[in-house]
Amino acid sequence: MALLLKTLSYLFVFIFGIYLIICAYLYFNQDEILFYPQPISKKNVAGILQNYPSFDTLGLKMKDGNIVYSYISKDTIKSKRPIVLYFGGNAEEVSHLANYKKYFPDAIMVLVNYRGYGLSQGKPAEQTMFSDALEVYDNLVTKSKVDANNITVIGRSIGTGVATYLSSQRRVKSTVLFTPYESMIDVAQEKYSFIPIQLIIKHPFNSKEFAKQVSTPVLALIAKNDNVIPPKHAYNLLKQWKGKTNTLELDEDHISIINNEEAWLRIEKFVIEK
Repeated sequence: MALLLKTLSYLFVFIFGIYLIICAYLYFNQDEILFYPQPISKKNVAGILQNYPSFDTLGLKMKDGNIVYSYISKDTIKSKRPIVLYFGGNAEEVSHLANYKKYFPDAIMVLVNYRGYGLSQGKPAEQTMFSDALEVYDNLVTKSKVDANNITVIGRSIGTGVATYLSSQRRVKSTVLFTPYESMIDVAQEKYSFIPIQLIIKHPFNSKEFAKQVSTPVLALIAKNDNVIPPKHAYNLLKQWKGKTNTLELDEDHISIINNEEAWLRIEKFVIEK
């Protein structure tokens, strides 16, 4: 009996040790698990602008000295224009979204690259993604060509957390979310049910709390076949949204939904309606 107890105690210590190693691995490597920066060279950006001659780059120095770069559509119209402000996914260099400017012919489109993405300097983190979004917004609304009362914010995947936060802190007309979630804690907890995610996560992206502060409408684009952020997370977020909620479920996955024409036509209609 004593031998059995001793064996079981050793087994418990071994299993608990493995458990602590897994927790430590997730804690110290979560940045690499969550973010996949996509830096590109100035030469590549020059090529992108050749492919999209109606766009230019916009570099803004943040308060900490790092420069965050966006792509901004050129506009020769003198009257004030609406803004469509886009925040991408965790592995997305956003220049390809210039393809969708056709759905917003009367708006200025701004595509923001997070720190470490495109030409943007620094490393991505929830705190800087949030603060950079505020600084970019605050800069844009001071421009003479911008209608500060007509700002639409679009977020994709992890960028839905940025978009929701921005919409809770600044005046926006509407918010559009591709494959959103209620919080990164909930998404991660579903994948790692045996890990105390809330205790170790550095970037919670707690959108469900910010959603309670957004009184303007939201359109959620939900992928039925999403195995990265299953649809239930989008609906959990929408339950907390203070303003009117609109949804469109599509037979797509987490990646393919961004290229769905029905999604962009619905966004076009939604932005015009609001």
